[in-house]
Amino acid sequence: MNIPVVLPVARIHIDDAGLLEASLDGESYAEGEALRRSDLPRLLEDITRRLQTPVRVEVTEADGTTYFDIATPSDRPLETERAQIGDVPMDPCVRGTGFRPGERVAIAYVLVHETADAEGTTALRLPAAAIGRRHGALLLFGLDSRIGTLIGDPA
Repeated sequence: MNIPVVLPVARIHIDDAGLLEASLDGESYAEGEALRRSDLPRLLEDITRRLQTPVRVEVTEADGTTYFDIATPSDRPLETERAQIGDVPMDPCVRGTGFRPGERVAIAYVLVHETADAEGTTALRLPAAAIGRRHGALLLFGLDSRIGTLIGDPA
């Protein structure tokens, strides 16, 4: 398993009643779900399976005690039916069409969009933290045909 230089961060806060709030890279995760301390293993499995990468986990108890760990994706194969991740059903299969038979297809996460200038060029600098980020759309790109298929919200 390749481990990215910058890991995604899951922050979990557990209150006095044992309810937890979760965020992933600063964005609320599984918002609206009444998650309890006992849901933590399932939540971390959902996150690591969705991202398919290790995740830095920071758990803060109601008294302020903080624990740090690294959660890794399970070695168990994904089930063939759609998996429930938070409120969103996720299909573990990504599909695209228009590629050449036998062609290698690259899959990329879209981190940011930039508009080309009048000459058709663009440049952008990514912060180091963006390298490990796993949010946004996916791009399937045919390495021979140069055909691209955008999957998900491009914004």
